[in-house]
Amino acid sequence: MLFMLFCLAVVIISWIAFRMFHIRHPFSKGVAIAAALSMLSTICLAQNYTESLVPGGQDGIAVSNRIAYWIIGEDLWSVQLFRVYFESSIYITLMLIVLYPVVLVLETRLSSGVRKLEGRDVRDDAGPVLNPERQL
Repeated sequence: MLFMLFCLAVVIISWIAFRMFHIRHPFSKGVAIAAALSMLSTICLAQNYTESLVPGGQDGIAVSNRIAYWIIGEDLWSVQLFRVYFESSIYITLMLIVLYPVVLVLETRLSSGVRKLEGRDVRDDAGPVLNPERQL
């Protein structure tokens, strides 16, 4: 749980920083950061799950790395619990990988539409209110 809160904070802070510094496509970059952190957690949970499958590797069952411990916590550890966390992490990672190009396309389309609107003169849309000389 601690790792998920940390990742959420990193993604939100990066979105804010990207927008503050006017970096193009801040939301897709945030999704990419989330996908990278999710891949890291998937690797750690996979290592933890496979380690729990080896009999005699530990004296009982244990969490084998710090990131897996931050994700799983002090719950009732079992091989099935480790597998559930690992499989859930795979699904979340795949969802983020699929979400990245979708967010990038939407962000590109929206930013190109905004740029087209910014290139137009506001007085062209105002009609006779700002342009009394245009009245017939």
